[in-house]
Amino acid sequence: LLRPLPYADPDRLVAIWERTAANPRRYASPLNMLDWNRRSATFERIAGFVPGVGGMVMAGADGNAETVSRQWVTSGIFDVLGVKAIVGRTFSEEDEARRANVVVLSESLWRARFNSDPGLIGRELRLDGSMWTVVGIVPKEFQLLGDTSMWAMRSLVNLPPQLRGAAALQVVGRLKPGVSIEAAESDLGAVAAALATEFPQTNQGRGVALEPLHDSMIGADLRFTSMLFLGVVAFVLLICCANVASLLLARATVRMRELAVRSALGAGRRRIIRQLLTESVLLSAIGGALGTIVGAAILAVAPSFIPQGLLPATVTLAFDLRVVLFCAGTALIVGVLFGVMPAVKATQFSSAEVIASNSRSVTGGGKLRALLVTGEVATAVLLLVGAGLLLRTLLAVDGFDRGYRAKSVLSMLLDPLGSKYPTAESLQQFYDQVEAEIAAVTGVAGVAFTSTVPLDFFDEASLTYEIAGDPPVSESQRPRTELQAVSPAYFATLDLPIVAGRAFDRGDRRGGPPVCIVNEAFARSLGGRPAVGRRVLVRSAASPQSRPNECEIVGV
Repeated sequence: LLRPLPYADPDRLVAIWERTAANPRRYASPLNMLDWNRRSATFERIAGFVPGVGGMVMAGADGNAETVSRQWVTSGIFDVLGVKAIVGRTFSEEDEARRANVVVLSESLWRARFNSDPGLIGRELRLDGSMWTVVGIVPKEFQLLGDTSMWAMRSLVNLPPQLRGAAALQVVGRLKPGVSIEAAESDLGAVAAALATEFPQTNQGRGVALEPLHDSMIGADLRFTSMLFLGVVAFVLLICCANVASLLLARATVRMRELAVRSALGAGRRRIIRQLLTESVLLSAIGGALGTIVGAAILAVAPSFIPQGLLPATVTLAFDLRVVLFCAGTALIVGVLFGVMPAVKATQFSSAEVIASNSRSVTGGGKLRALLVTGEVATAVLLLVGAGLLLRTLLAVDGFDRGYRAKSVLSMLLDPLGSKYPTAESLQQFYDQVEAEIAAVTGVAGVAFTSTVPLDFFDEASLTYEIAGDPPVSESQRPRTELQAVSPAYFATLDLPIVAGRAFDRGDRRGGPPVCIVNEAFARSLGGRPAVGRRVLVRSAASPQSRPNECEIVGV
């Protein structure tokens, strides 16, 4: 939460969203982004990238192929973020003008796959059946939203006008020095208002919203969760400190005769308090050092236990000097804070009274010990209740019916090279053959294909839709949904029930009547009207002015 983003001058980086009445933060139109970049007076440069990570099939010289994670970006993204290539260069305006097929590789892929060969710059790689030129290598620490090995440039030259209504890019801008986010938002707001006047069909009701890029990448959920766990840690620390303070108080009570003798020999009260505080701080320092060692060991192994994608790509688990200084400062504070009470309590009796006593100790600190114990118990009860609620939540989430059954289901990524299957018929034959061969394997109960697994990111599969027969909706206000392409056996393989209508069958092939299946949330949006039998007009979100495709809903 506190570490700055690994970019140059990260405080000047902002995320830019399009804002509508229905969605305060939506991705931006490529054409709108170009106009923001040209007309804005408060930004040095604005660029964008397609959210989410896809893949490209990289064919090797030996004939083997592998899928490499890839993210689409516009030409200026590295300049906006201030990321320099360690070998070669990043994308240039010349690449943009030529609409060149160029890629930038991550240092990790470059070292692992190409043995850190500097001669790779300028060479061509066969990706998805086409030739792409490698122009540069960027540091392994650089990531956007997702773990990516390759960035491919998406040219924005000569874009068709219908892309004005698309919502395809996550946009990042670098503010000019001394410009505040409020001033930049006012500036871009004026540009957006002008665009709404020039292009009312697509931009009416569309404004802009800005936020620091750090906040956008970290996210409110992670921030809240982190602060919640930090609070839990603080409570546990308080319990430990109260416990140690209680023990120090009991130990000081036992040592009262010794302390009285020291006082009688000339040691002042402040000096005795300093001695007891020194012991308390030393104890705290030893605990802090052990905690630091344990913390560093936990962070060393934590990445192997955390599922990929759980944390943002810009979050790195590292034990740096600031963490050590925080631990040292915390140890010093608690050592003094919880050592001063026993020290003061131990020196409140006169030395003559203690020495004259027949007992080796004088009883004291009863109320303070009772207060510490009460605080410990109260805090422990609070933590136990919170832990119980958290455990109950985890059990409820684990037992929640997701609508599909993933037990005993395996998945694999299959990415056929387009050049080998140039027609829809040849690609369909390929899938049919793979499906038949896997189904023949002993122990396989069912096989299906899907463009995305459940709850995964829909890479460039967003649609806008209208219900046939309903009053037309303006382009900027059309509802959006996601598209998932599946084979007929998909629902049976995942035990995903059809609650109305039917599932797909072999008759729903290319060339037949176009049909689709929607989920219950889509069906509820129809306002109580039956979904099965209704016709839907869909367009790609990237081409909102294109001719719609019409399909009939056959199942829910």
